[in-house]
Amino acid sequence: MSIDKKRPGRQGENMAVKYLTERGYKISHRNWYCRWGELDIIAISPDDVLVFVEVKSGRSKKFGEPVEWITHTKREHLLESARQFILENQIDDVPLRFDVITIDLASGKIKHFINAFGAD
Repeated sequence: MSIDKKRPGRQGENMAVKYLTERGYKISHRNWYCRWGELDIIAISPDDVLVFVEVKSGRSKKFGEPVEWITHTKREHLLESARQFILENQIDDVPLRFDVITIDLASGKIKHFINAFGAD
């Protein structure tokens, strides 16, 4: 019997998409890949901001809060991936931000960290 290790991640991303759309976000892309890595969700906020959303989900806090799992290296990869997305899609002069959504799969609790980190 094989175990689908991506299932909790997919479940969390599905919950995040539902959460965002219920709040007026328009989902542009899911699981967008490039050489730098993956962007979980790319959306347009209700106030027309291009939002790159990293989703972290889990059932246990054994390894700390999910938002703490985003290391400096992971942030750099997200930034490079976003730059690649912007370049490939010829996006110019659009406000953007990086959000993090954490999901406790045991309780269903969702936390949305708006503008969690910048492009510095």
